[in-house]
Amino acid sequence: MRKLYIAACIALMFATTACKNNRDANLTEPYVYIVKDGFQVAEFYDLDQEPTAIVNIHRSGYFAADAVVNAEIDLAALEEYNAANGTTYQALTEGTYWLVEQSVKLAGENRTGKIKVRFDYETIAALQANHNFVVPIRISSESNVNESKDIVLISPTMLPAEIFFMPNREETVKWTSDSAYVYERKLTVSVPFNNPMDCTITLDTSIAAFNKFGNGSYLNLCPKDALEIVGEPVLLAGESELELTLRVDLAKLPTNSYRCSIPIVMTANSENYVVNAENQYILINLQQDGVISTVVDAGDRRNKWTLWECNSAHGNATATNNNYGHMIDNNTETYWHSGYNTSSFINDNIKCSHDNPYIIGWDMGVAHNLVGVQITRRSYQDYIAGYVEVSFDGYDWKKVATFDHIAQCGGDLTMVGPFTYEFSGDANVQYVRICVTNCQRGNSVAQYANIAEFNVLEVSLAD
Repeated sequence: MRKLYIAACIALMFATTACKNNRDANLTEPYVYIVKDGFQVAEFYDLDQEPTAIVNIHRSGYFAADAVVNAEIDLAALEEYNAANGTTYQALTEGTYWLVEQSVKLAGENRTGKIKVRFDYETIAALQANHNFVVPIRISSESNVNESKDIVLISPTMLPAEIFFMPNREETVKWTSDSAYVYERKLTVSVPFNNPMDCTITLDTSIAAFNKFGNGSYLNLCPKDALEIVGEPVLLAGESELELTLRVDLAKLPTNSYRCSIPIVMTANSENYVVNAENQYILINLQQDGVISTVVDAGDRRNKWTLWECNSAHGNATATNNNYGHMIDNNTETYWHSGYNTSSFINDNIKCSHDNPYIIGWDMGVAHNLVGVQITRRSYQDYIAGYVEVSFDGYDWKKVATFDHIAQCGGDLTMVGPFTYEFSGDANVQYVRICVTNCQRGNSVAQYANIAEFNVLEVSLAD
C-alpha cells in the first residue's frame, strides 16, 4: 500500500506539471505595450474639475512573468513621432499636466494596468478647437517592451457638458374622432457622462419656442388641457438618463383639423449645462384618421385666385403662351415660363427678372386650411428647385415646403408629376407663393424655369 501511495503521488506531480507546462507551452516571451498607442484624443467635459486621461497598458506572454511598467514624459518620443508621420505636434507647457501614477506592476494573472495623466483645468479649457498640443509619453520596463507600441501622444480637449433627448425628428401618430384613450410616449433626457450634479430641465410645448429653430409652419397646436408631461424634470447627480412621459388625452383633440401638433423644446435651467442644438426638440403630429388632404378643384376654387406678385414671365395674363395664368388653368399642356429674352414683360409692361429667384404669389381669395402643394413640370428638361411660402396677409411669409425636381425625378427626364410636397401641420392662410431658386437651362440672357401646374392641398372629411 505504501508503494502504491508513493506511485500515486509521483503520478499526480507529473500530471500537475504537465498541465502547467501545457498552458505556457504556446505562449510567447512576455511583452508590455500601450493598448492604444500613437496620437490619441482625450475628451473631457467642462464639469470635470480634475480632467484625467487613462493610458491602458497590457502584458502578453507567460502568465508567471511579472512586469513593472514605467511611464515618463519623453520629448524625444514626440520628435520621433512627428518625423515618422509628417506631423507638427507640440508638447504642452510643463506644469500644465502631471503623471499621477508613473509605474504599474502587472503580476500573476493580472495582465492590464493604467497610467494616469492629470491636466490643469484652466489650461485645457483655454485650448482652441483642433489645437496642436500633446503630452508625449513613453513606457519602459525591465521586461520586453513592444517598441512599435511604446509611445502615446495625448491630445486633451474640453467639451461643453451637453444635455439632449434625441435627434431632432418629426413623427406622426394617427387617431380617430372616437378615440377614448390616452396616448403615451417616453421622453428620454441624456448626458454622455456620469452626471456630477442635479440638472433641472424645462420642456416647452409652445410654437414660439419651436419657431426659434426656424421650423415652425403655422402649426395647429394640441390644446394645453389635452397634454401633460409626467415626471420630475431633474436629471439627478450620478445618473446619465432621465425618463419622462408625454401623455395626450385624445378625446380632447379637435375633430376639424388634419394635424394637431405638439412641438417639444428642451432647455436646461442650469448654467453648467448646454442643450445640444441638434438634439433639442421633437415634433409630434397627431393626424386624425377620416380626415384627408385633397387637391383644390381648379374649376371651382382656383378660378377665384388672383395674382399677388410676379417678378418674371414671358407674357402677361392675357398672353397666349408662357404667361403665369397657365400655372393654374388645369391644363398640363400649357405652362408658365420665366422671361427668356429682352422683350419679356409682366403686368403693365413691367420688365421681368431673367435670373432666379423667380417668385410668383397668389391670393386665393379666402383662407384655406392647407397641408401641402402640388407641382407639375412642363414636359421638358428645365428641372427646377425652390421652396413654397404661405402668408395670412400677403406680407408676412413663412416657408412650408421645399421642392427639388432633380431629386424627385431620379434622373428620369420624362417624369412630369404631379409631385406632392406636404408640410407640418395645417396652414390656415390666404396667400401662397412659389420661389424658384435653381434652374438647369438658359441662354445668354436668362435662366429658364417653367411650371405646367401649381396647386395646393387642403383638408376635407373622407367619404
